[in-house]
Amino acid sequence: MIVPTLAVALAVALGAPPAQEPLPDPPAPPAPLAAAVPWLPGERMEFVIEYLGLTMGKAAISVGGATDGAAPLEISSRSAGLMSVVTFRQTLVSELDVVTLLPRSSVLDAAEPGGYKHTDTARFDRAAGTATVREKGKYDNTYEFEVPEGTLDFVALIFRLRTLPLPDGATTSFKVLAGRKVSTVVASVVKHELVKTDAGRFQAVKVRVPTGFDGKFSEKNPTYVWFSDDARRVVVRISTDFAIGRAEAELVRYQPGQPAQPGVEATATPAPAPGPASP
Repeated sequence: MIVPTLAVALAVALGAPPAQEPLPDPPAPPAPLAAAVPWLPGERMEFVIEYLGLTMGKAAISVGGATDGAAPLEISSRSAGLMSVVTFRQTLVSELDVVTLLPRSSVLDAAEPGGYKHTDTARFDRAAGTATVREKGKYDNTYEFEVPEGTLDFVALIFRLRTLPLPDGATTSFKVLAGRKVSTVVASVVKHELVKTDAGRFQAVKVRVPTGFDGKFSEKNPTYVWFSDDARRVVVRISTDFAIGRAEAELVRYQPGQPAQPGVEATATPAPAPGPASP
């Protein structure tokens, strides 16, 4: 049985663009990026994943310290609870340029039920407008192809959304590389609402982020991500309604990042330090 996880909901290859008229492609971000970012090195969000009402896994989103102008952003998941006897693990790491907020490279490392393991690596050449993807599993193949200016990966997309104001009704179009396919992802703000999780109560912004899954895991309803409606823009919930049932990841623990020590490279300019979540 395949275990739907946060990495599945966010990092598995995107399908066709959503069935709606796409907006014009967003302009490339300025260099340096004017907006502050709401994360710091060491930030970590931990989630419990439920599927059909049962705990099936655990997941985390974390930020590492910057090296040579790039900070590692990681989404990881693994089987847990009733599915702990089944080995399932996925880790997706995006090396984000701290000035442009564009990924320099990304690595998806996965171990799936049945013992199948694979590692997919993407490297961007922004000057040439190309990406090189290596898929290493049963076979080992490398592909090079053109990508539009400003193309993100899915982790970078989630973190880019964290930098936006997200007013009700806002809609933004992105180019996202997943696997060997670049898709147009149109993210739209649905509403602001109160979300209760084991980590606390959050005033949150609900954002529709269509993934375009098909086949057995085709979406009956879109994927939604809830961000805290404060300076942190913490991911507090993710919900995906598949044809075979609903998978949901909820925040259970949040660890804020810490400012870099003198002489240590920081991950861009942080937003003002926010207070705690709503009691």
